[in-house]
Amino acid sequence: MTVFNKNKILEKYKGLTPFYRKKLHDVTSFAQAPLTSKPELLASQESHPPFGDFTDSKVAISQIYRTSGTSSNPLLLTFSKKDIDFITDIGRQCLMYAGMGSSGNKEIVINCLNLSMWVGGVLDSQSISKTGVQVINFGAGNTSELIRLIKDLSTSKKNKISLHCTPSYLPHIESRLKTEYDLSPKDLNVHSFYLGGESGIQNMDYRRTLIEKWQSNIINANYGLSEICSALASANDENILRFAPLFLQKYYIELQTTQDGIKPFENISEGHEGELIVSTPEKESQPLFRYNTKEIIRIIKKDKKELFFEILGRTDDMLIYKGINVFPEQFRKIINNFNELSGLYKIQVKKENDIIEKIILVCEINKSSKFNELELKNKLAIKIKSELSILPSIVFTKKINIEGNKIRLIELV
Repeated sequence: MTVFNKNKILEKYKGLTPFYRKKLHDVTSFAQAPLTSKPELLASQESHPPFGDFTDSKVAISQIYRTSGTSSNPLLLTFSKKDIDFITDIGRQCLMYAGMGSSGNKEIVINCLNLSMWVGGVLDSQSISKTGVQVINFGAGNTSELIRLIKDLSTSKKNKISLHCTPSYLPHIESRLKTEYDLSPKDLNVHSFYLGGESGIQNMDYRRTLIEKWQSNIINANYGLSEICSALASANDENILRFAPLFLQKYYIELQTTQDGIKPFENISEGHEGELIVSTPEKESQPLFRYNTKEIIRIIKKDKKELFFEILGRTDDMLIYKGINVFPEQFRKIINNFNELSGLYKIQVKKENDIIEKIILVCEINKSSKFNELELKNKLAIKIKSELSILPSIVFTKKINIEGNKIRLIELV
């Protein structure tokens, strides 16, 4: 773990960009410095288009991306050649920790993430290349062609075919296997699924369900934040996320807790939970200072060089219903206890005067299961009430639509 001189970091940022020269002008210590928020960056890009005055104009831009825009307007992201080099080195560490490349060049990894302006698609591909495997940049969609490609590549027993994709893409592949080939998931003989880009796979029950269904390695391989790093943490068979060692060398992290305020890395210990705050002093093009990621994490294990954690949710996804804080991700563990349900779900929220009046939990049913609908609703409602202390309306559906290989978990209705 790098020992950071925080006051030197502060002084460095004061001279980097107009955004921080203004923001940090009167700040005399790191601990008193204000956080940086995504709305501030969006406002900066609106007033200083296209990249904002938090972008270092002296640095040559090598690649340009943007955030997904699922929780706000999209943010344009710029990276220098040096940024790309160390970010993909961090990604390589993450993916290799998840097992990618353990079979050497015999493993073929098909990258099925969106290859347009989403930072994960191309930067992850560059990280995958650094693990020593063969890479196919397939992108999102065209599932029938993907299945044919996997079957063609599998004719050689020397190759191990793996997929790098989102968790919600697996049910889509499964559906096509059934309707077009009359095959089950395990018949595809995928060696490993390196999953990321969405929450859910960190749930051990859900992961076990996928492992049993696909008879493949199912790994929580890629936790990243577009503004910070394409892949900054991953898991192995323990299914607990670990920050890449290189990430902790290049970036400085803090935790904003409810009880104790902001805790620096050196004071973070097991059991602490809060919002992840990241400073990126090594990043050239768009260096961020005390950036509030809105990601709520819980520290599982820590030593001098490593930090293991789980994701609890995002503050901008948190629902306050009748005085109780609920994260959409909390429903997943409950739903996965019911074999009658496929595991896919979404939450519909009805508001009046910005107050949540009703939460509707929409669950996709497992088509192969037979059950009494009223009885299942009652069992599910009792379980949710017991664990989350709220009682949503429950609706079952035969199919939850997946657009762009992603589920929009929360809908306002």
